[in-house]
Amino acid sequence: MRRIGSLPDRALAARFVDYLTTCSIEGSSDGGESGFDVWIRDEQDVERAREELARFRADPDAKEFDVSQQANRLRRERAAEQTRKLRIRKSLEKKTGGGAPWRGGAAWQRKTPVTVGIIVIAVVIGFATNMGNPIVTRDGKTLTTEAKIFRTLTFVDWGTYRETGDGFASLKGGQLWRLVTPMFLHGDAFHLAFNMIMLYMLGSALERIHGSLLYGGLILGTQIVGMLVQVSLPDWFPEGLRGSFNAIGASGAVFGLFGFLWFRPNFDPSYPIQIPPSSVVIMIGWLLICMTPLIQGIANGAHLGGLLAGMAAAAALPRGRK
Repeated sequence: MRRIGSLPDRALAARFVDYLTTCSIEGSSDGGESGFDVWIRDEQDVERAREELARFRADPDAKEFDVSQQANRLRRERAAEQTRKLRIRKSLEKKTGGGAPWRGGAAWQRKTPVTVGIIVIAVVIGFATNMGNPIVTRDGKTLTTEAKIFRTLTFVDWGTYRETGDGFASLKGGQLWRLVTPMFLHGDAFHLAFNMIMLYMLGSALERIHGSLLYGGLILGTQIVGMLVQVSLPDWFPEGLRGSFNAIGASGAVFGLFGFLWFRPNFDPSYPIQIPPSSVVIMIGWLLICMTPLIQGIANGAHLGGLLAGMAAAAALPRGRK
């Protein structure tokens, strides 16, 4: 609190404090030796409050300072908002047995088998395929195990694509797993590590909140939508948004989880997680930068498709469903 000056009587001090309230400046007044002192709560508001006090002293009866009704309405709204937040917090703590990891809440003590399982499978497959760069043949004729695993998990089998020229040929042949399995393939160790760290950070929280079944459906859905968007984008799109059947990695699903966590609090005020604005800026900024010529070889369609799918899921899930 900082004292910025005083006014000769209580009515003038209250009138000025009301005006400050409408300026989003929190102040108060009390009796002092030289009248009624005016105090400002936040240091960043002190300079402006002093300027407003000087203007008020020059003409305290000016119409612009006659805002007591507006100030009282704002105070009631703020009090109601604080009450609502307190009620949500208590409700959340009741639902989760504490409501936060550091309190040992029941929801936060749940295990995350789907998240851990995806990470383990991705790491194993990463090593089994030489981090997305399998040795194709040993003698120029026979496929290596690395190449066989890689060809089985990509969106379309290389040989089938060469024969048909159809990127959807493997799907048309009934190999529907290829909509999901590219998420376990990564181009190098950094690609794998980055995606798995992000998956653990976002996915483990979601799995604890919603349970493994719903979370599993979410990650599958966002991965599939992201993959379909990636392979369906036309060649006449800008280079950073052209389709590709060779896309690999879990980043589409990661952006899907991010989109869900980012949007869900808008539809469920009691949702226990809110992504900080700075993290939103980083994720969206990365998404946009990857679409520019500065960074090549990124599955931007998968990023965008996964993000939109996650946001749609956040809107579609019934309120309070955890």
